[in-house]
Amino acid sequence: MKLTLTIDPTVTETTVTIIAPKVNSEVRAIQALETDSLGRIIGTRGSDATVLDVRKVLAFFTKNKAVYARTANGDWRIKQRMYELESSLAASDFARISQSEIVNISAIENLDLSLTGTITVHLKDGSKFFVARRHLSTFKKKLGF
Repeated sequence: MKLTLTIDPTVTETTVTIIAPKVNSEVRAIQALETDSLGRIIGTRGSDATVLDVRKVLAFFTKNKAVYARTANGDWRIKQRMYELESSLAASDFARISQSEIVNISAIENLDLSLTGTITVHLKDGSKFFVARRHLSTFKKKLGF
């Protein structure tokens, strides 16, 4: 891939033009940068509320029909739905592993590959999630195996 950067102080808005023979992983990664509109989200826990940096979220999951963001500081309830998170998170950073869970790929400590073909994802905070069979092939492709 070639990259050309032109700095022009007279320009008021940054413009990115992509010229490619087809849509490939590089083009999708660039598109994900533009569509990653969830830089920060509001998380609540009891009477506390905080602004969460999405890049520091380890995982998103549902419990009792509510969506939570797991961080190093614990679990925070958020207002976004899982489908909204999936469509707006950077595809290169997050992976949907089940109907109710999305994990941050950079927060993965290790993977436990069982003989039955299932994968257990261990995160850096010690929590673990299971990859559903429906999402197994997509998850493997995203990680490159």
